[in-house]
Amino acid sequence: MKKWLLYSVFFIIFGLMTVTFFNPSEIYELTQKTAQFIPYQEIPEGLVSLKAKDCGVCHTEIYREWKTSLHAKAYTDPFFTAYHKKDDGDPTCLVCHTPLENQSPIILSSESGQYNDLKSTINPDFDAELQQEGVTCASCHVKDGVIYGSYKKKDMNAPHPVAYADEFFSKSLCQRCHEVPSKSFALMNEGICSTGMESNRGVWAARGYICQDCHMPVVNRPLMSGFPSREGKKHLWPGGYSNRQLQNVFTFKAKKELDHLAITITNSGAGHKAPTGDPDRFIVLDFIWLDKMAQETVLESIEFKRTIIWQPVMFVWSDNRLSPGESTVIKTKLPENDGTLVVNGTYHVMTDRSLNRLKDKFELKDEWPIHRSFLKNQKVPVE
Repeated sequence: MKKWLLYSVFFIIFGLMTVTFFNPSEIYELTQKTAQFIPYQEIPEGLVSLKAKDCGVCHTEIYREWKTSLHAKAYTDPFFTAYHKKDDGDPTCLVCHTPLENQSPIILSSESGQYNDLKSTINPDFDAELQQEGVTCASCHVKDGVIYGSYKKKDMNAPHPVAYADEFFSKSLCQRCHEVPSKSFALMNEGICSTGMESNRGVWAARGYICQDCHMPVVNRPLMSGFPSREGKKHLWPGGYSNRQLQNVFTFKAKKELDHLAITITNSGAGHKAPTGDPDRFIVLDFIWLDKMAQETVLESIEFKRTIIWQPVMFVWSDNRLSPGESTVIKTKLPENDGTLVVNGTYHVMTDRSLNRLKDKFELKDEWPIHRSFLKNQKVPVE
């Protein structure tokens, strides 16, 4: 009890000191990517609308992939809907979940460039149907009446204006949304969603890899129905909700040390920390000894998670997630009976407590499963 009382006193004093010496309004600067929608876009000549379903008339396979992706559900996803209510309908959330100004009922502005000065006005060009599409085709591909993509114009024969953009071979296209800074006074080197910053460090960044290399794999197929095949990219963007993607994140090895096992865990497959994004997410790895009678003994477990203190001052309390290429070692007693070392992995969207709170207070409905097994009895080599 005394320990918690000391912690409480510390946080109160710390909070008062920081608020006294720092001006919260100077911490969070509004930028094009954090609090402004992509400017209103007219329908390019040759198109009937900006809606994905109309793009899908010609770009059939790409549209089918997009429709199954979380980009397509960015606005309608039940977790986002509940979190948005929890955040009192913060309009800047929509800047990433419905990026086009066409998709927003309001237009955001700030004369000073500060979050505290953020103002909104009614958008007369709001398209409610387009809003439902979340991160839709036009979010990345339409600008000033032109359809931009990764092909040189001389290689195209399209019924609408087309142009090439280097951005499709850059992280900047993804970091526009997957790098969200803190909005209020915070002592954080990274933002609430820091995937972009995390991807700028580590072995994969040093080798020149970008987000699209892992999340938009290369595929050979016709760009449009009835046309010859050409090299392009898949539009599924698998991440933490994809077991296949998660199975490529960690590699494991173990070494016998007298009566102990030293187990090395390496983030060898993700270009950022794992898990990344929302701080509610965490990954649990359970290392199990499977004997010859198929009896299981849990030897050790480790949880990879970032914990943020939100009040009175926002800061990272702990973060043991592995950066790209980084390893950690855990030690456990070596069982006396012969057997095999295996690992189980579970991806957690949030805790049961957080889920119940979203249901009770913020009307969460039709949620996704929040605990997902992605490794089951995967053998760990032992030297």
